Amino acid sequence: MPDPGVLIESVAAGGLCGGAVLLAGGGRRVDAITAPFGVAPEAIARSLRVRYFRDRLARDIERAGWHESPERAVVFVVALAACLAVPGLGIGSPLISGLGVAVGFGLPLLVLRGAIVRRRSRLEGELVPLLELFTLELSGGGGAISALGAVAMQVQGELAADLRRLLIASQVAGSASFESRLVEYSERLEIPAIASLATILAASREYGTGVVQGVRALAMDLRRAQRRALIAHSRRALNHVLLPAAVGVLLPFLAILMFPAVTALQRNLR
Repeated sequence: MPDPGVLIESVAAGGLCGGAVLLAGGGRRVDAITAPFGVAPEAIARSLRVRYFRDRLARDIERAGWHESPERAVVFVVALAACLAVPGLGIGSPLISGLGVAVGFGLPLLVLRGAIVRRRSRLEGELVPLLELFTLELSGGGGAISALGAVAMQVQGELAADLRRLLIASQVAGSASFESRLVEYSERLEIPAIASLATILAASREYGTGVVQGVRALAMDLRRAQRRALIAHSRRALNHVLLPAAVGVLLPFLAILMFPAVTALQRNLR
C-alpha cells in the first residue's frame, strides 16, 4: 500500500504542473475542459482572477526589463517548484517537499523584485544627467520638446532610447501627446520624477510657463536624493565592516590583553 503522504505530494505536484499548463494556455485550456460540463468559463476566470494576476505579472516583468511572457514565467516557476519538491518525495519527507515548493515560488519572486529595483535605480541615475543637459539645451533657445529630442538623440542609455521612442510615437497624427505618454511611462516604471517632468512640459505648452527653472529644480532635487541615498548606503556599508571587525578582532584582542589580569585575580581569590 503506498504511503499516503507520498500520494498527496504526488497529486499536489501533478496539480501544480497541470495549473501551469492551464495558465500557459491563457484560459483556452480551461474553456476546452469545462465546456462539456456546462460550466461558464467566464465565472471560473472571475473566481480565479487569472486575468488580474496575469496583468500584474506582465507589469512587473515589464518593470524589470525582461522580455518574457507571463505564461512562460509561470510555467518556469511551477516547474522549478516541482523540481525542488522531488528530493522530498524521494525520501518521503513532506517538510522538505513543502520547503522546496516554497523556495521554488519565493526565489523567482525575489529575483523579479530585485531586477525591478535595480532597473528603477538605473533609470533614475540616467535621468539626472539627461535633465542637466536638457537645461543647457533650453538655455540656447528653442522649444522644450525639440530640446528634449536633441538631448535624447545625443545621450546613450535605456531612458534616452525610451524617450526617443515616445517622441516619435507622439508625432503621429491623432495619437496621444508626448506628455500623456510620458506620464503613462512613469506610472509603468513607478518613477515619479518622470511624471514631474511631464507636468512641467504640459504646463509650459498650455500656460506658457518657463521650463528651465522647473527642470533645474527637479534635477537638483534628484541630485540631493541621490546624495542622501549614497550617504545612507555608505553608513550601512561602514556598519557592515565595523561590526564584524569589532566581533572578530577587537574581542579576541581584549581577551588576550585581559587574560594575565584574569588569571592573576583568579589565583589571588583562591
